[in-house]
Amino acid sequence: MQEYQIESEEAALELIENLTEQAWAEIEGKIMGALKMFIEELLEEELSQRLGAEKYERTEDREGYRGGHYQRGLTTRFGHIPDLSVPRPAQGPAPFTLFDRYERRRWDVDAVIGKLFLLGVSTRKIKGVVKDIFGIPVSAQTVSKTTAFLEEELKYYQERELTDDVEFLFLDGICEKVREIGVEKKVMLCAFGIHSGGEKEILSFRMADSEDTPSWKGFLADLKSRGLLGKKIRLIISDGNPALLKAIAEIYPFHKVQRLIAHRMRNVAVKLRRHNQKPAMDEARLIFGAPNKKEALRRFKAWRSKWIVEEERAVRCLEKGLYNCLHYYDFPEEMWKKIRTTNILERAFREVRRRTNPMGLFPNAESANRIFYGITDYMNE
Repeated sequence: MQEYQIESEEAALELIENLTEQAWAEIEGKIMGALKMFIEELLEEELSQRLGAEKYERTEDREGYRGGHYQRGLTTRFGHIPDLSVPRPAQGPAPFTLFDRYERRRWDVDAVIGKLFLLGVSTRKIKGVVKDIFGIPVSAQTVSKTTAFLEEELKYYQERELTDDVEFLFLDGICEKVREIGVEKKVMLCAFGIHSGGEKEILSFRMADSEDTPSWKGFLADLKSRGLLGKKIRLIISDGNPALLKAIAEIYPFHKVQRLIAHRMRNVAVKLRRHNQKPAMDEARLIFGAPNKKEALRRFKAWRSKWIVEEERAVRCLEKGLYNCLHYYDFPEEMWKKIRTTNILERAFREVRRRTNPMGLFPNAESANRIFYGITDYMNE
């Protein structure tokens, strides 16, 4: 008896669930039917205004005749309409204000797909989500193209006026693969700023063929022409790329340039004999952990005295770049970790790579710029 009661309860729950699904399916069907009817009425009204006459109306102001209808699909934020009846004039197809002639998805649908893509959702998952929500499948190529809605925003971002209140300017480049005639390596030249009020922002980026002096010079000149004159810059942080350093000297002369400690230490390490690498590098790292510049210089002199005979090449390498590696000591201690490396920009690059690594390469330069901007805009916000 008890088993029969349980089975009856389960059957009742299943029936209620089925009825609920049927009810919602019916509601959805009626909503989509009403939406379809409303759009078709708007299209008919627009065509009547264009022709100067309603259906079957005789008037001297008529400027054309109807040429029947054709069926097309349209995906909206409310769902997919598979059989929209679109009127057309007899003299040939004409555009409507509701949608473009070859538009199959409304822009806000593409914007949703594009933002999911930029946030790191895989193409395979997006295809499933889009089918569940909008009722139609999309291809991987379509997913990539949906970032096209960023085009105007990208143009504004790369041309907008910059405020001249940046105190710390970080400069670095990130390599990406882009398909042109073949697969080419490109570099995104990037500028990150900390403003006088403490706000952090990726100021700009530009795609270049390489990190050579003309590319960096053009990039920095663009920043300057847009308002970043450098009057408040207290320190520029870079990885020590010779081409970049030369460009900085031309566009932003007389500014201190903090060289990356990690890059200098790697250069030192490769000049050490293998059996001396660990002890010499462990001691060298203590230089940059000193409580002040005076102590850092004292530690360097002690390290130099110990290793100059046995590892002269390594000592000369560190000595040559030491001055530019210690500029961070001229600022309050709480700022040292932020301004002695480009880690703040590297974190942004990691977010970019998290999104772009699954892609392998960008299909073209335009796609690379759009996706890079989308991630940049998200991080700035």
